[in-house]
Amino acid sequence: MWMRNCWQVVAFAKEIGGKPLARTVCEEPIVLYRTAAGLAVALTDRCPHRFAPLSLGRVIGDQIQCGYHGLCFDHDGLCVRVPGQDSVPRARVQKYPLVERHGFAWIWLGDAERADADLIPDFHWMDDPAWAVAEGYHHFKANYQLVNDNLLDLSHESFVHEETIGNEAVAEAPAHVSRNGDVIRAHREMFNIEAPPFYKRTTGFDGNIDRWHTTNFTPPGFHIIENGSMPAGSPDRRQALERKVLNLITPETRTTSHYFWGVVRQFRLDDSELTEYIREGIKLTFDQDRVVLEAQQRSIGPDPDNAAFPVSIRVDAGPTQGRKLLQAMIARDAAISSQPATDVRQAFVR
Repeated sequence: MWMRNCWQVVAFAKEIGGKPLARTVCEEPIVLYRTAAGLAVALTDRCPHRFAPLSLGRVIGDQIQCGYHGLCFDHDGLCVRVPGQDSVPRARVQKYPLVERHGFAWIWLGDAERADADLIPDFHWMDDPAWAVAEGYHHFKANYQLVNDNLLDLSHESFVHEETIGNEAVAEAPAHVSRNGDVIRAHREMFNIEAPPFYKRTTGFDGNIDRWHTTNFTPPGFHIIENGSMPAGSPDRRQALERKVLNLITPETRTTSHYFWGVVRQFRLDDSELTEYIREGIKLTFDQDRVVLEAQQRSIGPDPDNAAFPVSIRVDAGPTQGRKLLQAMIARDAAISSQPATDVRQAFVR
C-alpha cells in the first residue's frame, strides 16, 4: 500500500540536530541526526547487534552510538567501533537518501540509485521571503488515504469547521474535479456568501465575500490548496487576498500518519500577530479534522485496504479519483522496480 520510489517528508529540517530523532515512515523505523559538520543523516533505527533502537543512543561527532552496547556507526551506516574489542564486525545499518529542501527533510525509501533530487515536489513558498509562513505538524491516528480524502472533499468544512473556515455555503457549492497527468484538481467557487470567522479576521472584509479554493493533489500525499476571497461582486480578482495551504502527508503505519503543513500568504507579510493567529486557527482546524478521521479509522478497523464504503454521493468525486490515481501510481512504482535506475525519471515525470 506504499509508494517507495518517491520523496516523502520525514521531518522539518530544523527538527534534525545533534540528538537522535526517531521517526517511522511506511512502517520502517528511521533515526535522524546531524553530524558535527551539519550533514543530516537517515539510518534504519535498529542496531544489528540486538535490535535496540539507535535513537536511544547518542551522537558522537559524525557517528551514532547504540545506547545498549555502544556499537558506533558512521553516517554511511557502517559499524566502525565496538567497545572492549579491537576487531569490528562487518555490520551496517541501511542508509536512506535524505535531502533538505524548502524547510523539510525529504527521504527516499526505495532504490537509492533512483533517488533523483529533481523529483522533489515544489514547495518553494515555505522558504521564499516573498511569502509569510505559518507552519505546524499534526500526528493522526488514521490511514493517510483518509487524510487525502478529507483534503480532496472540502465540503466537510460546513460541518466540521464552523468555528473557523466553514459555513453552509461550502457544502452547497458544487466542486469540479479533473485530472491532469498525475495531479487531481478539485475546484469550488462560492459567490456572495457570509465570511467564516477565520476569513473575517485574516482578510478584514466586513460584508459578504466571493470565495474559491482549489485542491491540487499529487500522490502519495501532497496537497496544495489555493484559496482566495474578495468583497462580493468585485469585478477584478486582482483585488482578492490569496493564500496557499500546503499539506504534506506521510504514511507512518497502516493506521497512522504524519501531517506536515504550512499556510503561506503574500499580504501583510510583516504582521506577526496575523501569522500567529493563522497558525493557531489552522491548528484548531486540523485538530477538528483529527477527531473525525481518527473516529473514522476506529470504525474501519486495523485493515484499511479492505474498507468498502457502501454509499457514494457527488462530493466523493475528488476522493474517488484521488484514490484511483494513488493506486495506479503504487502499481507503477512496483512495476518499475525491475527497470534500470536510469529509467526512473521517465517513469515518474510526465
